[in-house]
This record gives sequence, C-alpha cells and structure tokens, in this order.
Amino acid sequence: MFEYTRLQNIGAAIARLRAETNVTQAVLAEKTGLDQSRISRIEKGEVVAGTDVDRVLEALDALGAAKAKEFREYIGRDWQHIEPPSFWNPERECLEITEETLDEIATFLANDDHPWPLRRQIERQRESLVRAASFLGRLNHNIAFIGDMGVGKSTAISFIFDLLVPPSLADKAINRPVLETGAGGTTICEVHIKGGPEFGISLLPMSDAEMRELVSDFCAAKWAVHTSEQRDASESIGISREAERAIRNMSGLGRRRETVDGKTVYHDPVADMVNSSNSEDEFRTRVLTLMNLDDRTRRELWYDSSTRKHPMEWVTETFKAVNNGRLKDVPLPKSIDLLIPNFGRAFGELDITVIDTKGVDDVAVREDLDHRLKDPRTAIVFCSRFNDAPGTSTRVLLQHMRQTFSERFDTGKVSVLALPRSEEARAMKDDLGEQAMTDAEGYEFKRMHVEAELAAENLAGVPMLFYNVEADDVATIRVALFGQLSRMRKAVEERLLDLCAASREIIRNHEAQALNAAIEEVANRLNTFLRGNRRLGAREQLAHVEAINTIKAVRYASTLWASTRRNGDYTGLNVVHLVGVGAARDARLRSESWFDGLDAFLNSLKADEGLALANRSIDQIAASAAASKRAFLQAAQLGGVEVYREALSQSSVWTACASEWGRGPGFKLRVADRLEGWFTKEAKLKERLEEMINALWEQMVIAPLLRLVEESAPEADPTPTNVIPFKGRMSA
Repeated sequence: MFEYTRLQNIGAAIARLRAETNVTQAVLAEKTGLDQSRISRIEKGEVVAGTDVDRVLEALDALGAAKAKEFREYIGRDWQHIEPPSFWNPERECLEITEETLDEIATFLANDDHPWPLRRQIERQRESLVRAASFLGRLNHNIAFIGDMGVGKSTAISFIFDLLVPPSLADKAINRPVLETGAGGTTICEVHIKGGPEFGISLLPMSDAEMRELVSDFCAAKWAVHTSEQRDASESIGISREAERAIRNMSGLGRRRETVDGKTVYHDPVADMVNSSNSEDEFRTRVLTLMNLDDRTRRELWYDSSTRKHPMEWVTETFKAVNNGRLKDVPLPKSIDLLIPNFGRAFGELDITVIDTKGVDDVAVREDLDHRLKDPRTAIVFCSRFNDAPGTSTRVLLQHMRQTFSERFDTGKVSVLALPRSEEARAMKDDLGEQAMTDAEGYEFKRMHVEAELAAENLAGVPMLFYNVEADDVATIRVALFGQLSRMRKAVEERLLDLCAASREIIRNHEAQALNAAIEEVANRLNTFLRGNRRLGAREQLAHVEAINTIKAVRYASTLWASTRRNGDYTGLNVVHLVGVGAARDARLRSESWFDGLDAFLNSLKADEGLALANRSIDQIAASAAASKRAFLQAAQLGGVEVYREALSQSSVWTACASEWGRGPGFKLRVADRLEGWFTKEAKLKERLEEMINALWEQMVIAPLLRLVEESAPEADPTPTNVIPFKGRMSA
C-alpha cells in the first residue's frame, strides 16, 4: 500500500478546499467543534489524525465545499499498484479506473489455471497500464520553444508567460521582456523558466574544460585575424556573438568607444594583447588569467527586497548580467533557471517549465534539441517569422522527427508558432489576389499556405498558431498552448482507457469458450506470421552518411572548425550524435516494410468475422508493436553513438581534420573526405553496429510479440534503457 501522507499533504489540500469555499479558519473551527489553532495545525500538516481530518471534511462538505466529500473518499483509497495521483490531477478518474483494473489483473494472474494465451495478453497489458499510468500520474511538463536566431522567440515567451517589467519601467511595451532580446545571438545558453519559492536565478556552469575550449577558440580566431594567418575571408572562423561578448566582459577586454579627430571609433584591447604576445599560447594564458575562473563559484542569486527594485526589474537586470558574463563571481552558464513564484498559473494543475532553447544558427539536428524532441513530457513549439513560416529549421526538425523516430504530429507533441509584426498579416493575399482585411484573415491565409506546404512534404497534421506581441490577446495563445499539453495527456488517457477495457473484457469473459478460441487463434496466426517474417531488412544506409552529409552542408565553416578542435564533440555540431541519428534512420528504413506488413496482417485478422471477439486484443497487439518500434529506433540511435563514440573521439583523424583549416577554399569538403576515409577504414565498427541493431530488433520487437504467441517464450521488455548490450560486456 502507498502511504498517502508521504505523497501528498492532506493539510495543504484541506486549506485549499477551505479557501475555494471562502470559509475562514474561525468558521470552520466553529463548525467542527475544534479549536482554531487545531485547524491551523491540520492545514500545516502537523496533525493528520484520521478523526480530526474526517470532522473537518464533513464540516467543509456542510459548508458547501464541492469536493470535500470526494476528497474524503479519495484519501480512503487503497493504492496497491500505482502511485496515488494528486487529487487535482485532471486524469485522476482515469487513474482510479487503472488502479481498479490492475487489481483485477493481479487476481486473474494469481490463478495459474487460466489459459496461457489469455495470461500473456493480460501480462502485456499490465506492463502497458503501469507505464501509461506513470506518465499521467505526474503533472510536470515542459514547453520548449525552438527556432532560428532572431525570429523573436524570447520576446514571445516573455509576453505569453507574463515575464515583463511593469509598464512604468519601460519606455515602450516591446522593451518590457525579462528575457534579453535582440536581433539574434543574444542568449548564451538554454533558459528554463519555472516556479520557485521566491524570485531567483540558478545556473549550471560550463565545466572547466568546456570553458577553456571556448576561450581557446576565441583566442585562436583572434590570433589568426590579427596575425594575418586567416587566408580565406569566405570561410572565416570565430565563436558566436554571445560567447565572444561574454568572454570579453569576463576578461575586461570589451571594445572601448573613443573620439579621434571628431569621429567615433572603437578601440579593441584584444588586438593590443595579441600584438604584445609572443605566441597564441601566451595570448590564451593572459586571457584566462584575466577571467579569474577559479573565483567564479556563485551558482544562485536571489532577489533582495532591500534593493527597492521591482522583482521583475531585478530578474531582468540580473539575467542580463549573468547572460553577458558581467558578474565577477559568476561563471559562464551552460543553462540558466529563472525561478518565478507562482509561475504557470494559467496552466491549472500542471507544473510547467518553459524552455527557451538556444537559437538555431547552423545545424538544426543538434543533440540538445534532439533531447527535447524525444522527451515524451515536452511539448515543442517551433517558432518562425510570419513571412518565412514554417521556417527552414522547423522543416528540417519535423522531417528529422518523421525520419528518425516516426513521430506522429496529431497528438499535441508539436505546433508551429508564426510571429508576425505589424501589418504583415494584412499583406497576405487570397487566391484571387485580394489582400486580407483583418489580421485574423491574414492568419487564415497563411495557415492554408503552410498546411499545404507541410502536407506536400508528408508533414501534415502540425497545428499552426499565430501571435503578434504588439496586437494579439495573450490569453488566446495561452489557451492554445495549454490545449497542446492537454492533447498530449489526452492521447495517453485514451490509450489507458482502451487498455483497461481490453483487460476487463478478457477477465470478465475468460470462461467463454468462444473468446478463448478466438484469442488462441490470433496467437497461432501471429506465430505463423513471425516464423515467416522474423528477420530485419537489409541495411539501407551506413550510419555515418548522415554525419558526412551534414558536414558538407554546414553553413558556417567556424561551426565545423570548432567541432574538429573538440574531436567532433561540439554543441553546435556533434558528429557522433549524427552517427546515432544515421543509425536510427537506417533502422527505420529497413524496418518500415516489416511494420507495414504487420499492420496489414493485423487488419486482416480484424476483418475475419470469426475473430471478432478478439478485436480488442488485436488492437492492443498493434499498439504494443508501435511502442516497440519507437523503442527500437531510440535504442538504435543510442547504439550508433555507443559503438562509435570512443573510437571516433580518440582518433587522430581530428588532428588531420583541424589541420585542413587555412589551406584555402574547400575546408568542409576536405574534412568530409578525411572522415569518410576513417569510417571506411573502421569496417569492424560498422559490423559491430550491425550486430547490435539485429540484437536490438530481436530484443525489442520480436521478443515481446513471441511472448504473446509462445507459451514457453521468456520475459521480454520492449522499453528502451540506457544499457546497450555489447558483446562480451557485463551488464551493470
């Protein structure tokens, strides 16, 4: 049994019920016959005596608290199989049904006399029920905003979630955002906005190695420029604007404005330091010394009311200082958390973290973005300029989701948010060439255009949203985003209810000979299908091809240059991550026809009138196979990374790749050729990955289905793990 008081504060719930009924503690005390101090202690969680709690809930019910009686029943529930959800969980009723169903399943499985095909079905459904219930039981979700640099993403987030300084502290409404904004290249890292006990900023710092690598890139670029070693202006090297700005601030090497002969010029102390250094190593050492990295140990900053600043004004100024490296005791952040009391209240009971991702400037399929795309608890909002919608990076990442892990777009996982500026919407024209009369009409014209474009690229089903920060009602976009999260949860709830219904149908009719016969016949036919269609298709594409193609298509040579200096492991271009993506895409290509065949086979079973009683079971087999497919593709990506990570990161090929810089045009192609040669030479890794992919296919796709059709089949779990089975390696 789960201990309720360990998981949810009864006192806090009672306090909320009382507040929602507009009843004071004094009135409640009088109604219960308890001292007001006793009521206060109960609400603080200091008293959890059952009799006192019952008296308080009875009194609240009598005083008109709509949910007091329901809450009393709820805390009396015996939760044996899943963790008790919050009383205010929107899907609580579904989870209560799930708990009851799991109880029935436990009783059913305790009887060894039931036919094994029924037991196998129930076992698989139990596992799926527990996983889906775990998802719905938690109320925390992320909303990640992804888009190209400079599209207005940070500004939109600030207005949508009321991250604004008071109007009196800004000359224009557009200057009210807490998040630092600009024309791109402003935010140095990913920013998380979440609820907190008070206003504050917490950061995860860059590691010492990451910081030194970034400074090394900065110094190498400046040394090349100021010593005339950079030979090809068309392929310049350097670091991002936001990173350079932070390094200059941390080292005190910011450009200074001066007036010479009546003209304003900027003096660069970096150039002076280069000219006074005997080598690049000396130059880099001097910069690192100025930065005082060892003294930068502060990780948290909290609002102090004694500053007499408005809390949001303090957050704005402090965030800007941290983001630009202006605080002497604060390191350069790898991610920043903005903590805002009562953040996300517009989303009801859900605990929301908003993520402002680092803008896409070159390679869109980045490891950090991939993590957000695959996280089942994260809703993705692809941001773009209105005229460019849906945007290049949005198209690339939607295709990536489709090609790499077969993501559906109608479950609330993704949406496209176009950010129009003044008059852009009304400049839209219909098919007759007539301009839109209103912004709403312009939005509709754009929606039709974008939906047609995405459908032509096999990306239909992505919801389209619009928000002009200067003109549109923010409540409308908040409702749309909440609806996106609700659809994510609703899709899981529907799956959970279907599983409950299928399980109960078997349990309640298990003695019916016709049902037993139908399910056994389905198992026999599925077994026949598997015997004839067990093997994974032949390899379609080598895993490293994706990485090579990406390198050739890199927009900025500096992105590839930085990656070669880090043995391919760079946030802007992680080569081994792209190898993993390539492995997953190959796995999808070679398994697609198999899954299509399975779908056709299962549809033929459903069309057989003699198997009508087993239709729910057939549906659950299809759902289980879909889950296995997702697990297989994710494991294939992880497998590709693990097979190549060590060998690639330690290879001398990166020294050769980095040395290609400065030899004239064609840097990207020369690096691609060197890496292509390395991958071709490492044939053993290719075969090792092939062996692993086939093992994962057996483990995650075939084994779970065999468990349903063979009485002696061993246990199988198709869920992805962080452990990839290497030949000869012991599992932890």
